[in-house]
Amino acid sequence: MTAKQFIRPLTAICQFIGLVYFLCFFGQPEKTSSRIVYLLIGAGAIVAFIVNQAIFAKEAKTEDAKDKKYRSRVLWGFSALFGIIVATANYEHYMDLSAGSQVLTIILLFCSSGVVFINIFKFTDSLLSKYDIAGQDSTADPAKWFIVSFTLLATVYMLIFFLCSYPGQICSDSMNQIHQIVTGNYSNHHPVYQTWIIGFFYNIGMSVFQDINAAVATYTVFQIIFMAAAFSFMISTIIEAGGRRTFAAGWLIWFLITPCHIIFSFTLWKDSLYGAVVCLFTVYLYRIFKKLGKKQAVNYAMLFFTGIGFNLLRSNGMPAFLLLIVIFAVVAVITKKVDKKILIAFAASLIVALIMKFPVLKAMNIPQADTVEMLSIPVQQVTRIARENYDFTSSERAVLDQVASIERMEERYNPRIYDYARDVIRYEGNQQYIKDHPFQCLGTWFTIVIRHPVLATRAWVDQTSGYWNPCSYYWMKWWDGVCEEDGLRLTVNSVGANETFHKYVRWFTDDNSILVQTYNVGLLVWIILFCFAYCMYYKRKNILISLPVLCLVATLLIATLMHDEFRFGYPIYTCLPIIVFCALARKEKLGNAADFSLTEISKGSERQDKNLGPKPDEDPDLIPEG
Repeated sequence: MTAKQFIRPLTAICQFIGLVYFLCFFGQPEKTSSRIVYLLIGAGAIVAFIVNQAIFAKEAKTEDAKDKKYRSRVLWGFSALFGIIVATANYEHYMDLSAGSQVLTIILLFCSSGVVFINIFKFTDSLLSKYDIAGQDSTADPAKWFIVSFTLLATVYMLIFFLCSYPGQICSDSMNQIHQIVTGNYSNHHPVYQTWIIGFFYNIGMSVFQDINAAVATYTVFQIIFMAAAFSFMISTIIEAGGRRTFAAGWLIWFLITPCHIIFSFTLWKDSLYGAVVCLFTVYLYRIFKKLGKKQAVNYAMLFFTGIGFNLLRSNGMPAFLLLIVIFAVVAVITKKVDKKILIAFAASLIVALIMKFPVLKAMNIPQADTVEMLSIPVQQVTRIARENYDFTSSERAVLDQVASIERMEERYNPRIYDYARDVIRYEGNQQYIKDHPFQCLGTWFTIVIRHPVLATRAWVDQTSGYWNPCSYYWMKWWDGVCEEDGLRLTVNSVGANETFHKYVRWFTDDNSILVQTYNVGLLVWIILFCFAYCMYYKRKNILISLPVLCLVATLLIATLMHDEFRFGYPIYTCLPIIVFCALARKEKLGNAADFSLTEISKGSERQDKNLGPKPDEDPDLIPEG
């Protein structure tokens, strides 16, 4: 027996042991009830392992040694990332063990999680090589797909809105914005430009109907139409790029039947409109990459306008957009292959948004959001350390006392929700001190955290892991009614339809461990990271399409109010179809594919110089190794 013949079965045995350990670890009865996702993933990995060994392993692939080495590095890199995520997110399950047992558990959990990722990845790759989600002979008409999709979505959303929840779902945040419109006393705590959009349609409705409920409903109708149009445009773009009809139809059904999309269409949250804007921004970025549409100028113009909305319609939009620009700029410098017009559109959007957010609002005496609003992670970390290991120095305590009572923050502390500690600073403390002495406060936080890195890390995990751990506490509010103030009232025009819809929504609650995953933010972030890995594995330019959403997730990891509030991650849901398509489709329409290689392929360049174009089996989206 050769060494290779010996190593292969030994590797398979080790992988199987790792998969069994993964299932056993999360199958223990004392683990949290939300372990269902890990159990499903583990079971899926075992099925993938069996199929990989029984079928796909027999189909030897001919790979260039350089490509094979590169792909192996990508695969092992992302498997290590997956292992770190799982081991970190589940720290509570081994913290009470002895030091030796902790180390052993971390190592086993890390390794087994990596094995899970590798087997699922290889299975998916082999499956996609046989059953592609794109590459159809594009006889489907994108315009017809848009019209049909829009008609279905708008009709379903509008019917449920009118029959069950007129004039729309209005929470306390929405009520605050309506009060601003009525009184003219504006604040940018909730993005004021979105408040003004509400106000524009509210005033139209009020002038026509002379009724506050009809005025609010006027905006709700606009929002339903806008969101239905955004989703339909994404679906029609997938068709235009060569996506299979079944794939596009599947996502249309996703938008039609999932309660989150239905309810958010008539909920007056900034998150609903923002999710649609980010969806359009991502779609136009993709259309530019693929040169879809007759006039590219339209794509660039819409990228610019939706970029402004990306910046202004959520508080974390501008930091995420700044990060996005930095990444694109770095790629442009390194590869020399990023379309400069994209960077120009980004820069123009940012400049206009900066002017609109700061000089314009300052001239109008509209205050910005509280300083303390964006300090969730530092405040939560310091409060956690105060509760579990109070050893502040006199200088640290002096700074903390200037901000708020640390004892009161300890009393109010919730490891998953920042609101309680924040409100101590906002209503009982002095957040102006933080604004006036930023470096002193930053230094105090740093010295405290550096002495207690484990506690600080645990505080960060508890505050953020809902956005990167699919087995976590989920914060989903199905708003049922309106804040009945100033004449606003909920009108149910069909009791039967209302009861049926609410019964349907309850199917997707915590009582159903499968359907509840339809609003599992952490799980969808994993899917997007998987798509990111797949693009990198095949060196495809489409890796950049997932960046707008991933940049938004990154901002949540440094400043989120809730451990996992669904509405904060809603853009992940609205952009998911285009991200999955552009990452996993192998045969998009070759005629519309943009040349976006990150480095020149010598053979490909030679063929292009001879005007031969790509070989029939060559993917023009491949990013060759540099």
